[in-house]
Amino acid sequence: MRARRRERRDDLISHLVDEGCSDQEVLGECLTFAAAGMVTTREFISAAAWHPFADKALLTHYRAGDEDGRLAVLNEILRVEPVIGRLSRRATEPLDLSGQGDETLTVQTGDRIDILIDRTNLDERSVGPVPPRIRPGRAMKDGVGSPGLSFGDGPHKCPGIHVALQETDIFLSRLFAIPGLRMATPPTVGFIEGISSYELRHCVLEVATAP
Repeated sequence: MRARRRERRDDLISHLVDEGCSDQEVLGECLTFAAAGMVTTREFISAAAWHPFADKALLTHYRAGDEDGRLAVLNEILRVEPVIGRLSRRATEPLDLSGQGDETLTVQTGDRIDILIDRTNLDERSVGPVPPRIRPGRAMKDGVGSPGLSFGDGPHKCPGIHVALQETDIFLSRLFAIPGLRMATPPTVGFIEGISSYELRHCVLEVATAP
């Protein structure tokens, strides 16, 4: 921080210093950006690689796309395969929710709401027909982002959304450019109960060498 105060650079610490953040606030933000999304991004990279390996048309689409086209593929995979399957929030004001028929549920201020992202992202009313199918660039309902609620929304929306997508795209665009690459063994799927998240392990890739 002393170095950034002497000579500003185009980075997070300089931005936070400009905002007048304390040492503790800067440390907290740096730890968040450095580590908070590490596990979830790692799992998403594995899931985002698995789908194109298993779908040649999707792999061809990804390889042929520009950056925007590739990110559209990644957002759509993330919608179908959200790394965090459940979020919990507290209502800040009363909220009436319509149920089946004429049934209405009133959520009171302070009530906890569990949002099942893996189901919400497959709601045909929000994401269009055939929700489980990966269709990059699908028409979404107004106000619905291309990854659905996979990064959350509102004040607590994941601040690392663009970092995670860029990291994934940088890695996969180089991985899929390797000639003769194929998936020899698909990953095994585990489950993290606390966050309703998947764990992908033991995927084996092979590269065919020229005779």
